[in-house]
Amino acid sequence: MKLCRFSSVPGAGLALSLLLVGVPGAYVRGAEAALTGEAGAARMEAVRNEVVNVRSNIFITLVQLNEARGQPNPSGQQFQVFTNQLVRMEELAKAFGKRAEEIKQRGNAYFADWEASTARIQDPDQRRRAEQHYGDRKKSYDTIGQCMQDARKSFLPFVEGLTKMKDLMQGQLDDARQATLRDLFMQANWHCIDIQRSLMQIEGELDNLAASFRKDGAI
Repeated sequence: MKLCRFSSVPGAGLALSLLLVGVPGAYVRGAEAALTGEAGAARMEAVRNEVVNVRSNIFITLVQLNEARGQPNPSGQQFQVFTNQLVRMEELAKAFGKRAEEIKQRGNAYFADWEASTARIQDPDQRRRAEQHYGDRKKSYDTIGQCMQDARKSFLPFVEGLTKMKDLMQGQLDDARQATLRDLFMQANWHCIDIQRSLMQIEGELDNLAASFRKDGAI
């Protein structure tokens, strides 16, 4: 897995919000020109890149935590590297949770509008094509929305566990604290697996959407 630092939390929100714009945009709406297939595919790929970035940052946070707790002085320089990354993760978790809720709340409205627009298409072949778009992309969009909810459920306890470990490492690590730290680290790994699984499924659906836009030529 390629490790990359999350350089801009708002950037993730922006790219993920493209999902709301790109997937359910009107197929035919008055005199508006439809987006090209390449533009739709590019939007999906932009979202996918941000999801990969989120996933990479989750992984690198665990790597930095493991390095910090393995040092003779767990609260030393490597600990500071971990705490700096944790600040980014806290911001990222908030941004991701907000975006997941927006997609949950707004997705049905977008697709209801698309369905109404499709019903007004006069040309039978064009209407049939639009209906096919609707079914396939609605299925992918619903999967993405559910996976984002699943990831969010694991994301929050993941960050909470990291914060508890940070607090423990700032004090004297006696045997009891070491045992608690080990338990928390194991829990963090399980949460990480759950989040990664959900995010990888989102990436797969975004690949499907990008391929759909390229194949069909227009949204």
